[in-house]
Amino acid sequence: MKVFITCINGLVGTAKDAQDMVSDIAHELGFRNMGIFFYNAREESVGSLSARYDGIIASISPGDIVFFQHPTWHHLKFEEGLIQRIKAYGGRVIIVVHDVEPLMMESSRFMLGYVIELFNSAEVLVVPSYAMKKFLQVNGIRKNMKFVIQELWDYTTDIKFSQTPRFQKEIHFAGNPSKFLFPQQWSFDVPLKVYTTELCTGKTAQNMGWMDFSSLLLELAKGGFGLVWYGDEYWHQYMKYNNTFKLSTYLAAGIPVIVPRGISNQYLIEKNNLGLVVDSLDEAVEQVRNMEDADYQEYVQHVGKFAPLIRNGYFTKKFLIDAVQTIMREDMADILEKGEA
Repeated sequence: MKVFITCINGLVGTAKDAQDMVSDIAHELGFRNMGIFFYNAREESVGSLSARYDGIIASISPGDIVFFQHPTWHHLKFEEGLIQRIKAYGGRVIIVVHDVEPLMMESSRFMLGYVIELFNSAEVLVVPSYAMKKFLQVNGIRKNMKFVIQELWDYTTDIKFSQTPRFQKEIHFAGNPSKFLFPQQWSFDVPLKVYTTELCTGKTAQNMGWMDFSSLLLELAKGGFGLVWYGDEYWHQYMKYNNTFKLSTYLAAGIPVIVPRGISNQYLIEKNNLGLVVDSLDEAVEQVRNMEDADYQEYVQHVGKFAPLIRNGYFTKKFLIDAVQTIMREDMADILEKGEA
């Protein structure tokens, strides 16, 4: 039995980075790569598309397992056809759900039924959170679907952090103001450092520019707080179900986080004392403004103990191994269910 994992090529941005990271960690476990090139599949003929599918899956044999990272950012018919071809050759499919597009964008909500139909073609679903599992269960996923929970993104790095983050009353945000909006109105007395190539017009917001992964981690590691927030209410609702790469970026850098109440990772953050859970940006700023150095250093100590899990890919390794066991063992779903209780 061989185990493969898909990875999209020819795409840029966080979606690509996330798939690359999961694939790299999977390769450490002996998984084989199944590359999918990102292109305009809508204009491809049926015959050409069929040949492309055969090329993608040429190495699989009956009984092999394929981890299918979704979305590929092709149209659903492309993904549906590829999964059907994998299964036709005897492959066993595990879908790793990075994002659910109809929950990300209100204009795509009509697609939800089609996405769930695609998910139903898998033997196992790896989903970001327990909340996502429950959502799918009440919105059409088949009753005997087996689930594995990702819980948190990793952010792998070989950087050796030589200094302890300093207590600084400042907040970091890695994101574009055009998408998240609030940096453009930032006028609090606690400054916001925004890592973006875009213009940021907030009165007390400081544009730090774009940084590569290593430079960003080292800059964040100097101190302060990492902010996870939303641009509109639809995205706010989505944060109940998905995992955000930003959260893991800040934790990998060793700094405490600020997140909105209701985020899918709230329990993990609270139980591990990784930062502040707040109802508003006003509350976030007030807590930072009134915090003492000793309180900050306590957060830093807890984050420091937790961060090696993310830096070394243990959340990804766990869901990959759990998913293989789930597809091979009759009792694994029961074991995982007990862990959720």
